[in-house]
Amino acid sequence: MEHAESLLDYAFREIRARIQNGTYPPGSKLSTQEISDSLGISRTPVVSAINRLVAQGLAIALPRRGVIVADFSPQQLKEIIEVREMFELYAVKGAIQNIDYSGEILDEMEQVAKELAGIDSQNFNRATELEIRFHTLFVTLAGNSQLTKLYINNWNIGAMFQIFMLSKMPLSKHQPSFDQHLEIIQLLKDKNETALLEFIPYHLTPVYGAIEWIMRNGNMDMQDLFKIMLAKSEEKKL
Repeated sequence: MEHAESLLDYAFREIRARIQNGTYPPGSKLSTQEISDSLGISRTPVVSAINRLVAQGLAIALPRRGVIVADFSPQQLKEIIEVREMFELYAVKGAIQNIDYSGEILDEMEQVAKELAGIDSQNFNRATELEIRFHTLFVTLAGNSQLTKLYINNWNIGAMFQIFMLSKMPLSKHQPSFDQHLEIIQLLKDKNETALLEFIPYHLTPVYGAIEWIMRNGNMDMQDLFKIMLAKSEEKKL
């Protein structure tokens, strides 16, 4: 039983990662046989893993079509980011209270932030992994396991939009946002709750800008989008 459960967890993590990094893009079919062959395991844990993905909203079961990777409307993406912001703002107080007792979490956050600051300009998948890891650690620092679980489930979907954004522009264009993770670390070390509550919405401004652009235009001209994202970031600074 334990072996079967570990295979299920393995299949789930691998399929989810492939969805998040764009290997299985929105609308693509999740083939049980193909996935089981690529993972070198039987179809049984793969089927169970796909069912779990359906339950979490990352995939959709369609009659006579099988299971496909979910695609989300701009409004749904906006709601996902709003929930993410709510979780992170709620986590601020607990994270600051726990910082003296969870040095290993803060150390890992700092390592992740430094790697993001020096990320290779084409390594979109790694950038997404680091972004997810940093913010998950931040919420974990608050010490509420239920909050962390809900945050991870929300990020499962949000990560797909994250990789879409990153892959449409050189990572150098995202560098200011990547560098902000080091600022978050410093605000935590300073235990500056007020500044951190103000900084988190500012950090998410480019994401909201991208979604608003898609909602208004229905497509994405990345040059124009980037100008809007920069303008919104400057507005937040003021």
